[in-house]
Parts: sequence; structure tokens; C-alpha cells
Amino acid sequence: MRIRKHFFPRSLQDIVATAFMSAIIPITFWFEVYVVIPGIHGTESLFNWVHFGPALFLLFNVSANMLATILCDTSSGTEIINVPPNVAIASGLGSKSWHLCSTCEAVAPPRSWHCNTCRACVLKRDHHCVFTGCCIGHKNHRYFITFVLHLFVSTLYASILNNYFIWFVRGDEFRNWASVVKIVFPLAMLMIDTSTKQYYLVIYLINMVGMLFTGVLLIYHGRLILSGSVVHERNSRDFDLGRMVNLRMVLGKRWYLTWLTPFTKSELPHDGINWDLVQKEASKNK
Repeated sequence: MRIRKHFFPRSLQDIVATAFMSAIIPITFWFEVYVVIPGIHGTESLFNWVHFGPALFLLFNVSANMLATILCDTSSGTEIINVPPNVAIASGLGSKSWHLCSTCEAVAPPRSWHCNTCRACVLKRDHHCVFTGCCIGHKNHRYFITFVLHLFVSTLYASILNNYFIWFVRGDEFRNWASVVKIVFPLAMLMIDTSTKQYYLVIYLINMVGMLFTGVLLIYHGRLILSGSVVHERNSRDFDLGRMVNLRMVLGKRWYLTWLTPFTKSELPHDGINWDLVQKEASKNK
């Protein structure tokens, strides 16, 4: 994996979103491991250690895949690009054919799109993710989707524990209309009520929203991956080679192991540059 030279978020929106994500991940881990789980089972219970293993596994994979997504350079500048002979070069910032990027002043391959925030043409560009402050493309698509997968599992796990902890274990304190108001207006209530219970409700709400948000993302991007498409191509199947082949195009040849750790070696079967043969093969399957 080639490391990006400029991996810090460039826009204000990216800085805020990435900073929020970097902060809420360890805060949620601490809350679940040191507050919620001991609150449910008791501070001396062996069940605390039963939860600690999966929690640590999820923390590692969420953090490591997020970092890998940010650091991995998936721009077209990382490759030596040889334009095939007798290929017409179009003019513009993005195209399904070979084109000249007027911003980079270089020829970009098919499915590459220029990102004004990242200031580069990205190979098989899917979209720009504000929570990682970078574009998702050919080389870091794997890390992004496994990041979203583990984030969904983490927020689902945390939400189940939090619901039981807040509404049943601590139900006498939280089962009232005041708690409902505090959940609906969490930031406003933090200005009025800075008690520990209010912070519990804020973390509870963030996990519930995160579970729903990442669940929708997982379904949306999962369907695109299985159809061989990226966000810009969501209405077409020009590169659809079948679900299993499409999955390997993103996760690599050892796709079934990539969810274990981002350090799993899984070579991508395509270079992210020459898509003509893929498109021709896909047209035969229609």
C-alpha cells in the first residue's frame, strides 16, 4: 500500500467529521467496557471479560480500517499509465473513457474522476467520504467497506447493550419524559444539564443514529459493489461480471479473510486502469 503524501483532511467539513469520528470511537469503547458492561453484570463478573474480547476486536478493526482508508493512496498519480494506441482522448474532469483532466493536466483512465478536495484524479472513484477526509477509490475501497461493516456491527452491539443498561438496569433513573426530551434535544440539554446521565444519553443517541446510518450505508454500497458499480455508475451495469467476481474486484482474491484484519494480504485482480476488456466481458453477460 502506497501512503498518501497529504493525508490530513483539507476542508472544514472533512476536519469536523473526521475529528468527530476519531473521538467518538474510543469514547464509545470506554463507555461500553467500563460503564455499561460492568453496570449490567457487576464489576467483578467474569462476563465482563467475555465482552472485552469482541469489543477489542471491533475497536481494532474499526480504527485500523479507518486509518488504512485515509492513508492508502488511490490516485492515478501512483501508477505509470500507458494510453492504449488508437484511443481517442476526451476532454473533461471525468468520463467512462480515457480523458484529459484539465486540472491535473494529465491523461486519466476510464472510471477515474477528479476530486477538487483531494486535488487528484482517483482511480475508479466511488465518492468522497467526509468521515475519513479522502476519496474512496480502487485501492482503498476494501478498507472503506470493511470499516463500515465493523462500524455497523459495533454500533449494533453497543446499542443492544445500551438499551438494556439505560431502560432496564438504570430504568428508575431514565424511564421518564425528561429523558425523552434530552434524547430529542441532546446538544441543547447539554447546555442546561451537564450531569453524567446526560452524557450517557448523548452516547446512547449517537450509537443508535450510527447504527441506522451505517446500516443504510452498508446496504447501499454493498449493492453497488455486488453490481460492479460505483456511485457515479449506480444506474448502469457496464462493468458487472457477476456478484462473486465483482466482490473480488473490491476485496481482492482472499475476500473471505479481509474482514478479520486490514493487514490480510488480498491482491486485487485488476489494476484499476484498463477497463475496456472488463466492459466487453460485462456486455456479453447482459
